[in-house]
Amino acid sequence: MAIEIKNLFHVYNKKTDIENTALNGINVDFDDHFLTAVVGKTGSGKSTLAQHLNYLLKPTSGEIIVENFKISTIKKEMKKFKTKELRKNVGYLFQFSENQIFSDTVIKEVCFGPLNFGFNQEEAKKAAIEALKEVGIDESFYEKSPLELSGGEKRRIAIASVIACKPKYLILDEPTAGLDSEGKETLISFLRKLYEAGVSIFLITHDMDVVYSLCENVVEMSEGKVVNYKKTYDYFAEKINDENAVIPEIFRFCSVFEEEAVKKARNIEQLLEALSHE
Repeated sequence: MAIEIKNLFHVYNKKTDIENTALNGINVDFDDHFLTAVVGKTGSGKSTLAQHLNYLLKPTSGEIIVENFKISTIKKEMKKFKTKELRKNVGYLFQFSENQIFSDTVIKEVCFGPLNFGFNQEEAKKAAIEALKEVGIDESFYEKSPLELSGGEKRRIAIASVIACKPKYLILDEPTAGLDSEGKETLISFLRKLYEAGVSIFLITHDMDVVYSLCENVVEMSEGKVVNYKKTYDYFAEKINDENAVIPEIFRFCSVFEEEAVKKARNIEQLLEALSHE
């Protein structure tokens, strides 16, 4: 397994009047290459879990293994822990990450991460330009202030800042929040290409249309526990008669068909393709 999480607990404000157990004995594994949605109600522990994967949060107890990196509460084991190296491999994009942009030009903003992780100036600029091209930002934007750009463009620059560091794993917290339909589709298309290029992705989201269109697996959390972990189609098939579940419209529509290709269409393009062969 690429990532193993073993009996993970996280308690905020321990031994105070506002103590809160955010993670309550998580046990879950992830394969070598994945595109997984992490879903659940606000306060279910999604972001808390994700922030353990690159050591933004320390476990109260339990351990996390990310390939050769082992995060635990044993001080002796953690003395030689290479936090910077882990964070280079596990990129994290916070919700509304565009609000954290601080450089005066786009190219400087995207170079910052690689420089921080030990790239020299030439390497950092090359990585930044490659990342900006991948997210569809034209060269004419490089010397502009990021503050002059649209919300969707800022979001893409924030993503470029993370992928310029060449992470093997990418965690995105509500990446489509606040985007219009066009911006959302552009981002989904880019994330699919990134996954196909070998990057494993954790997608924290409430948007079930994005989950169904993009993700291969779904982890559902509730009250600090993993309560469901299934292939995406199987997850929604199980939930379709649940009155409290949010079911993507395309899934609900396609589920009435018997033809397998139509039934499992993830988006309009796949649906039209499947119907044309009926």
